Amino acid sequence: MKIGLIPLDERPVNTRFPRMIGAIMGLDVALPPPALQSHFRKPADCAALGDWLLQHAADMDALVVSLEMLVYGGLVPSRISKDTPLDALRRLDTLRELKRRHPALPIYAFGLVTRISKNRASVEEPNYWSASGPELYGYSQQYDAHHFGGQPAPSYMPDSAHLQDMLRRRTRNHLINLATLDLLADDIFDLLVISSDDTSEYGFGTREKAWLREWARRRGDDPRLLMYPGADEVGSALLARAMLAALGKKPRFFVHSAIPADAERIAPFEDGPVRLTLQRQIRAVGGEQVNDIDQADLLVALNTPAPSGSDFYDPVHAASDRAYREEAVELFAAQIAGWTAAGKRVIVCDVAYPNGSDPVLIEALQRHVPLLSLAAYGAWNTAGNTIGVALAQGIAYMHLADAVAAQNFLARRFVEDHCFMHCVRPRLDATTTLYSADTEREMTALTARGLQAEIDRMPDLHGWRVSNVRLPWRRRFEVDFDLEKARSI
Repeated sequence: MKIGLIPLDERPVNTRFPRMIGAIMGLDVALPPPALQSHFRKPADCAALGDWLLQHAADMDALVVSLEMLVYGGLVPSRISKDTPLDALRRLDTLRELKRRHPALPIYAFGLVTRISKNRASVEEPNYWSASGPELYGYSQQYDAHHFGGQPAPSYMPDSAHLQDMLRRRTRNHLINLATLDLLADDIFDLLVISSDDTSEYGFGTREKAWLREWARRRGDDPRLLMYPGADEVGSALLARAMLAALGKKPRFFVHSAIPADAERIAPFEDGPVRLTLQRQIRAVGGEQVNDIDQADLLVALNTPAPSGSDFYDPVHAASDRAYREEAVELFAAQIAGWTAAGKRVIVCDVAYPNGSDPVLIEALQRHVPLLSLAAYGAWNTAGNTIGVALAQGIAYMHLADAVAAQNFLARRFVEDHCFMHCVRPRLDATTTLYSADTEREMTALTARGLQAEIDRMPDLHGWRVSNVRLPWRRRFEVDFDLEKARSI
């Protein structure tokens, strides 16, 4: 089976991950050549991407299409480009032409409700974000809470020119999301996902999402439309869904939480309890949740959000979080060990903290479970990002075609989500060296040494080696690398 993928952007989570997951289950995942894709703030050639789709669609069994890449040229360009609404709308015509030429070709599309970052940084935002980012975020929250939550009016106004520029782009992007509802109604898509990137209870994005839901409801609540928080995981999730649809399969998931009461916690960057986040992601990949473990194809072990609510593992809250959770997590790991020993396929979704692993869980797993006996593991970003990729990985393992590919991706998850995100990244952030073109070699060398040292500390990863380490987008937030297990002599 061959699936074409227009990725959200060129980062490994959106390009390498889907290909590696596809390799586990024997899928050929075809992406446009790198020269046609986005490159950080530089947009992709949208016209060339449309041509690529039309030229190669006949060779595909299904398509997974990021509307951000096709319409704006990528994730960051969707936030910073000055394209007019008419420019953007015209690019959607490629999908109508595609369906006209290939009416039986399944198309799984995904778009985003644009985030409003609360950081004073313009790395992924318009340049004025370094001056007005937190103020724009705060005004968005207060405005929405006042008009729709009965709270006090905003206490201040951000820079007027910056606010108007942000609103102009949001209006255009909202118009595109509305237009995709027309495409769905015209049967251009077999499934449309409109996810929300970094969401919250209030804000402009929350309101836009509510408006989209209302218009969808007025048009008949099409079951082919899914809306939930997420972004970088959607390509992998829809890849798994496309494969399951072709096979006519609907995997059954049994969920067990480390602390069941804490499944009601709302994880950072989400808009509902984590149990709902998991239900949404199960639906996105094309599965169903069951209450009987004996009926399940896959067991989801959910490491629930820590009570501190930190955006990452924060040493300030580490002692109180550990005291509250340690005993329960130890029992949780022992249960996982029993399941894996019995031959069950276990997916560990570690969402105690965004942006890295929970060391309490990692320590407990290493005492009880051979790490590479799991079907999947994830801990890398928001709860939705983590869960979506882990479920796709578990589905791939369920349809295993290449055991080496499965072991490589599983080992990679521990290297990236624990060794880098939890161990090495904080040390990079603590350095006084600014990451730039001049310091790139120094920072990547430091990352490579740190990664290998952390790998060597984990008995289950003994013999694995990293090489060709790089930091995408010249930032410390994520890492890419090659990974292989040394052959025994």
